[in-house]
Amino acid sequence: MVKASLLATLALIGAIGASEAAAQTVQPGWIMPAQERGQERERQAVRPIREVSDMLRARFGGAYVGHRLEDGDRPVYVIRWRMADGVTIEEFRVDAVSGRLR
Repeated sequence: MVKASLLATLALIGAIGASEAAAQTVQPGWIMPAQERGQERERQAVRPIREVSDMLRARFGGAYVGHRLEDGDRPVYVIRWRMADGVTIEEFRVDAVSGRLR
């Protein structure tokens, strides 16, 4: 009797596991939600922050302090930069796609 109930419990656990596995295969990983379609290309076009900070270093000297990325029609890096004097902190707005100062 105990053996039969144990087998029934194991069969139930196996059925639950099989249904979870089947549910996972319904949603393939390559399907992209509709709200994100078309934005993949835009994300790839954003320049790496290292490239932008190298450009600022070559132009102004000094050192990178921090940044944030503002999204919108055209993404913009807002970069905090310690100037070459070692004291002054400036905030630069740089187009994240073209790399141009705004």
